[in-house]
Amino acid sequence: MKTIEIKRLKDGFFGAPGSGWSAYPFVHGAGERGADLRGVHVVAILPGQTRGNHYHEKTNEFLFMFAGTGMFYWEEEGKIREHPIGGSPTIITIPAGIRHAFTNTGHDTVYLVALRDGEYDQRNPDVVKSPIRP
Repeated sequence: MKTIEIKRLKDGFFGAPGSGWSAYPFVHGAGERGADLRGVHVVAILPGQTRGNHYHEKTNEFLFMFAGTGMFYWEEEGKIREHPIGGSPTIITIPAGIRHAFTNTGHDTVYLVALRDGEYDQRNPDVVKSPIRP
């Protein structure tokens, strides 16, 4: 069965406390499985707004959320699941075929980097609209 993986990155993983941070989020995530990561894009979600509401037929998607707070939604075994995200940088691994969405539930903009494995074709981006959140 395909399943969502949500992994909060450990404090101190990014460098010296109080100096800011940098991260290689997929060194210990998608990359260790040998994924060919493409279709990288940066996403900003304004407070109260939802992005996603789709699935990918052929590609797995990886989200690296590093600012803001929100609720991640996905469909699993015919039921809509939800998981709060925020407080520390988080990686979400979404297998192909799983409907998903993200709602910003905070007061600040959510920022994340999204990417998928496999070939990316701008004319046919492997995004199937399938709303699970208003």
